[in-house]
Amino acid sequence: MRVRRPLVPVALTLSLAACSREKPWHDALGAHMAHPIYQPGALLALRPGPSPEAVSALNASFPPAAYSADQASAGRQVYDSTCAHCHPPGQLDGATFSTAWKNRRLYDLYSLVSNTMPVDRPGSLTDTQYVNVIAYILQRNQVPSGATKLSMDTLGMKKVRIDLGLATAPTSPGGK
Repeated sequence: MRVRRPLVPVALTLSLAACSREKPWHDALGAHMAHPIYQPGALLALRPGPSPEAVSALNASFPPAAYSADQASAGRQVYDSTCAHCHPPGQLDGATFSTAWKNRRLYDLYSLVSNTMPVDRPGSLTDTQYVNVIAYILQRNQVPSGATKLSMDTLGMKKVRIDLGLATAPTSPGGK
């Protein structure tokens, strides 16, 4: 199809007009850096999320997440070299972990860890390393390992829960 020449100046004029607007195009998306949320000291009014009890009840029908002992072992190596200096024993296991994560979707934990850790280089580990660290955290929280490996499929992670059962006692730092 051939473009008629009179349309070219019209398209160019419209493009320039859009670029010279007072309000940037991304304001509608909430991405403008002058937004109050980006101002130093600004506080956000966040909508309260569902209670932990409501989350637990909602996710209780999901099957428990599974991981292999090999994954947890590999995850321990990554954890010891990358995570342990900021996350000492007791922070990610036992009652503290159980209160925050019992019956939550596994994806919620994976998403948090893979998008924010390590804090000085978020997202710098491979997907396999993140999954292995999650397996190690599950092992530290007395979730039994099995023959099935924890999958890197994030859609699948949304369909399984962190099943901590009644175990809330912290394990040893070695995960045994």
